[in-house]
Amino acid sequence: MLAFAGCNYLGLANDARVLQAVRAGLDRYGLSTTASRETTGNTTAFDDLETALAQFLCAEGSLLLADGYTANIAMAQALATRFRTVLIDAKSHHSVHDAARCAGLTVVTFPHGDTEAAAALARRHADADPAGSVAILTDGVFTSDGAIARLPALLAALPNERSLLVVDDCHGVCVLGPEGRGTVSHYGLSDPRIVVTTTLAKGFGSYGGCIAGPRWFVDLARTASGIYRCSTPIPPAIAMAAHEAIRIVLAEPERIDRLRSNVARLRAAFGTIGLPLRADHGGALIPIFAFVLDSPERMDRVHRSMLDEGILAPYIKYPNGPAEMFFRVVVNAAHTTEQIDRLADAFARRLPAMGLSGLSGGTDLQSPTGGSRVEGVA
Repeated sequence: MLAFAGCNYLGLANDARVLQAVRAGLDRYGLSTTASRETTGNTTAFDDLETALAQFLCAEGSLLLADGYTANIAMAQALATRFRTVLIDAKSHHSVHDAARCAGLTVVTFPHGDTEAAAALARRHADADPAGSVAILTDGVFTSDGAIARLPALLAALPNERSLLVVDDCHGVCVLGPEGRGTVSHYGLSDPRIVVTTTLAKGFGSYGGCIAGPRWFVDLARTASGIYRCSTPIPPAIAMAAHEAIRIVLAEPERIDRLRSNVARLRAAFGTIGLPLRADHGGALIPIFAFVLDSPERMDRVHRSMLDEGILAPYIKYPNGPAEMFFRVVVNAAHTTEQIDRLADAFARRLPAMGLSGLSGGTDLQSPTGGSRVEGVA
């Protein structure tokens, strides 16, 4: 099966060197530390990985968590010691919203991508807060459709130096920025008010999550987060695998180049065959292509016929997509040009059969309510 699925953006989940690092870790540490890091469950593998993550993300420090979801909970628990209110982009990942609510923070959502609304809300809530501060939370690259947050405008929306911008960058790390260092680096931002959370399970092809940012916030999360202090960490062998993945990303920049070249090739092919794509994010090459055909029944038929041809072009239900059910096609650095062309050709042969030929690429169409229309984002 030729798969255009998941989030293994650099193809590292199956890299022989990453797998060998797991084997070496099992021989050295066994499977589990069997205790929390703050008691007897810490290892040099965790400390070394945190150092590597902080350096990769251009941060003063980092804290390793069990996964990206857990990293957001730990981040929110730390925020709750200093803030009362957080403003969250309406289409941010569910883990961001869940984490803030679980931590007892007052959650105010702002319309997706509306930085002016975020700024107005930030001023209002900072003025009403005794500490005069507020935190803005957003995805860097949004999970379902690959949209990129306007981080410079959100940073400018912070009302003062006591406020924070938190970026969930699970889909920006290893995709955007110099050497794949993420959405913050993509914009060239360096500000002590920025905190990043991310996963090790996507671009790095491993497992785990982390918080990265100013040293004071990382230390605060280490002491204030119950989900960190009171849980067993990831297996040390997995930490060694993630560390090896970081080394490979830095040593082999051609992986990032291949990913971006593959994204550009598929984007051009989808545009040529008539899938209307949203704007190209200012030239940024995002490997997530999400789109909707005119009816769920037709999309299901296309999906099944693609499977019959040996191609997995995922047709999924996931929060904050362009529709309740939609195609979410992901290209990665391991795909060959021949495989990308095979995917595009498979879609091209099906669109005329559905009466969808002759669509004009590059145009956003309204959400379909009937007729043969296509809506797409990539």
